[in-house]
Amino acid sequence: MAVVGALILMAMIPTGWLALIDDRTLNDVGIWDKPLKFLLSTGLFLLMASWVATRLPVGWRHTRAGRYVVWAAILSTLFEVGYIAFQASRGQASHFNYSNGFTIAMYSLMGVGAVILTSTALVQGIGVLRHDAGDPPAFRRALGWGLVLTFVLGTATGAYMSAQIGGHWVGGPASDAGGLPFLGWSTTAGDLRPPHFLGIHAAQVLPVTALILLAVNRRHADLLTRLAIAGYVAITAAVFWQAVSGRPLLPL
Repeated sequence: MAVVGALILMAMIPTGWLALIDDRTLNDVGIWDKPLKFLLSTGLFLLMASWVATRLPVGWRHTRAGRYVVWAAILSTLFEVGYIAFQASRGQASHFNYSNGFTIAMYSLMGVGAVILTSTALVQGIGVLRHDAGDPPAFRRALGWGLVLTFVLGTATGAYMSAQIGGHWVGGPASDAGGLPFLGWSTTAGDLRPPHFLGIHAAQVLPVTALILLAVNRRHADLLTRLAIAGYVAITAAVFWQAVSGRPLLPL
């Protein structure tokens, strides 16, 4: 997972070069913007998954669950980024593309692949919560629940977003022009990508939060981490509600 994750991040170099020389656009932004974002996100996902494996017993990696995490994460990631890049090279959308039977079938398979990928976080999260690697309780709790919530929140928001026929915009034009830099999130209407982003990245945000709490107040870090986990779920739900209400995360 570490090797594949590193290779995926390295693929951002030629993809970035293509973004500079290819002036084609999709949804009013560069055609290679989406591949770049997915390369970054999935590459970091695999690198983190390989690190989480070090917090689990060595024997766990050779169990059925451990083998599932490795191969499901690698194969689903390669499929996702591969198809996204393929569609970009054709100047076509990979997501919300209902133009013909092939793109409809592939979009459905991408949804399956995304669930498989996030399910590996669920498996690892349960493993972290069940096995003590000697980490402070606050950090183990944040890491374990962060991984579990990556599956729960990421899958729930992703499924809702995928069910929208017109795309991830709510109450606004189907365009990423004028969106937040790099992220592209709408600044004029509702956008379902922010809550999905929060859900997917719970596995990174919560452990970092726990480390900060341990540095600031080690005595009460476990209690504060519990509150942080509950607060993160509440914030994600609030951002989701804001999006479905047609209001942008950051109106500009």
